[in-house]
Amino acid sequence: MLCREPRLYSCKRIKETCVERGIELDILDPNRMLLSLKNGTFEIFYQEGENYDKHRSEPVLLKDYDGILPRFGTSSTEMGCAVLRHFEAKGIPVLNHSEAFALARNKWRSLQKLAEHTLPIPHTNFAGNLVSVKSQLNHFTFPLIAKVLNGSQGNGVMLFENERNAEAVLSTFRQVEEPYLCQHFLSEAKGQDIRAFVIGDKVVSAMSRNNSAEDFRSNLHQGGIAQCIELTKEEIALAIKATKAIGLDVAGVDFLRTDNGIVILEVNASPGFEGIEQVNEVNIAAEMVNYFIEKIRKLS
Repeated sequence: MLCREPRLYSCKRIKETCVERGIELDILDPNRMLLSLKNGTFEIFYQEGENYDKHRSEPVLLKDYDGILPRFGTSSTEMGCAVLRHFEAKGIPVLNHSEAFALARNKWRSLQKLAEHTLPIPHTNFAGNLVSVKSQLNHFTFPLIAKVLNGSQGNGVMLFENERNAEAVLSTFRQVEEPYLCQHFLSEAKGQDIRAFVIGDKVVSAMSRNNSAEDFRSNLHQGGIAQCIELTKEEIALAIKATKAIGLDVAGVDFLRTDNGIVILEVNASPGFEGIEQVNEVNIAAEMVNYFIEKIRKLS
């Protein structure tokens, strides 16, 4: 498993499940890896030891694995996906392909892909630096949402009540070359949304997320509260379609129920499952491990 923080709930649950089933699981930090291309071979070396130990040994050549399960955060996306591509080139099965993982991590590119598959998404735009912020904002009424392209867990998401505040902040983003998108604010999104947890061809669990604080973001990391929820057949079908559109095996699909129907907000390639396991009786970790074992068997 590629993971920088083994102490996190989801990583611990996957580890526990593997131990219970007698599956050997190594937890590897992608930022400790050295990738080598030499004479048509793909080699991966791993740096062991403490982070700041000057006397640690040289990186060691990694053995081949039966499968790779990526669980790295947004700060490790570039290196993590590079590591995934190396394992893929060696013919090792992965649970979420590198291209799909990278696509899901880019908010604009993933929305383009969802739109390409005629899935319902909010009105969103993305502008080049030669387009003024004011011109970009003119496509919306207020309030509106702005998001940095690679944020997660509600970080990098802003709600602007008026043009003056939006233009001031987004102009600063332009100056520091932080790419962002603007998005129509759906009133139904005020502190609530729904997450469907998709594994393969089925939704294994779902929850609603409601923020108890005065915060428009529903993410559990921003104080949101999870509740068990039943999905309609249409919602289940759309969640699975969105997952397949991005190309993922496992995904957390976030959406809203609005007066005009379902609107998909985001497809997450490495969804946490602490909240969803706590409010549902579904063992997400076991479902994920079972699915991956079956995938490895089919490909072997």
